[in-house]
Amino acid sequence: MDNSQANSIAYTGANLLIDNEKNLKNYNNWIVRKFIRCFRKNKFNENSVLDFGAGVGTLSTIFWKKTGIKPVVVEPDLQQRETLLARKFNTYKCIGDVEGQFDMVYTSNVLEHIKDDVAALSEIKNKLNPGGRLAIFVPAFEIIWTSMDDKVGHYRRYTIPMLRASLDKAGFEVEEISYRDSLGFIMAIAFKFIGNKSGEPSRFSLVLFDRIIFPVSLALDLVAKHIFGKNILAIAKPKNINP
Repeated sequence: MDNSQANSIAYTGANLLIDNEKNLKNYNNWIVRKFIRCFRKNKFNENSVLDFGAGVGTLSTIFWKKTGIKPVVVEPDLQQRETLLARKFNTYKCIGDVEGQFDMVYTSNVLEHIKDDVAALSEIKNKLNPGGRLAIFVPAFEIIWTSMDDKVGHYRRYTIPMLRASLDKAGFEVEEISYRDSLGFIMAIAFKFIGNKSGEPSRFSLVLFDRIIFPVSLALDLVAKHIFGKNILAIAKPKNINP
């Protein structure tokens, strides 16, 4: 995102980030494992990873602990940048302030908060080395839109064709893309009709999902990942690059 976008963003769901860090340990670790898999598969430089929209650093902390590699982080929200600095991350307000290029950029649950996602993706592409990769995790399907999406400032939930189109316009070629958390999708539909009006999950429901439901969902994804899911996982590279 450019400087004007960064200056305008203040995340309204900061308390949710802390709750999710405490209660969604399996879920967060699974996301990071997917990012690490991409990183190791391509044998990237160990000092060349960037987290775009790092929040309070939940995923970057896991990435650092599992690999010994500390990502550079970008986060436009001042309060969250203070948390990132306290966690010893090299922290920037916007991607345009970051010097140098990276072998890998990852971003989780961020693009849906940006009005012009193609512009943000283009800026990310400009920060990638030749042969670099972008790993993306975003929410899927507006049919499961709730008041929580409004509360935290979502502009959209994606489908695979939508995300492909944005990546294509930004100059990326998709290597892998699939829906994930298929059981979570089914539960989200149920929650939309029987959950509380705020759309905010309770601590109990987060822990139940993380410990019991999510592992089952991963098994179901083997069948459903090309049809539906609560999220989308994608790996993309700049077009016309042959690593």
